[in-house]
Amino acid sequence: MLNIDDTKIFIDSIQNPKYQDIFKKAGVDFNKYNQRQAIVGNLMLADYMGISIDELLHGDLFYHGDHGKPFLKSNDFQFNIANSYDLVVLAVNENGKELGIDIEKLRPFTYQRITRAFTDNELNYLSNLDEKDDGDTTLKLWTIKEATLKLLGTGLSGKAKSVDINVDTLESAQRLDRKFKLTDIKVGKGYVGTLATYEN
Repeated sequence: MLNIDDTKIFIDSIQNPKYQDIFKKAGVDFNKYNQRQAIVGNLMLADYMGISIDELLHGDLFYHGDHGKPFLKSNDFQFNIANSYDLVVLAVNENGKELGIDIEKLRPFTYQRITRAFTDNELNYLSNLDEKDDGDTTLKLWTIKEATLKLLGTGLSGKAKSVDINVDTLESAQRLDRKFKLTDIKVGKGYVGTLATYEN
């Protein structure tokens, strides 16, 4: 577990042996990640809440924002879940602070594949990087944009390009009139991650 300010971040892997029988019983397609990621995310949340997975999935515990982001009706804490390849993370804040989190596995990548996601200033920043840093930095910027849009509750329907990152520090961003604090999170070797919260 990581502690960042007053936010707890729990990290687990879909390769964890304790989940394998659950996956088999659920009949997941082991060639795909998303079903296993969803199961692990739900189990992590149920475990944190001290309830059964059945109560989590079938109890009347959540309401959903306009774009589907879940919130606890009890308002006991704010949470957000993210995943990439093997890793799943759960971020929890018990002080009512809304948050968004995103992670990405580092892999061969280039900003030129997703130029529409970036502002002119961000594209200029990426184009001036050494080729060896281009992919990792592109994925890092992507986690910033997605974490921010998850915080807002829009998800990617909110358009990645609308999030304007301060590329000098990578510690803040802006979207329309809202400002965001960005915190780098170290979730595991070979991954990058970002926690987004509203600036005070």
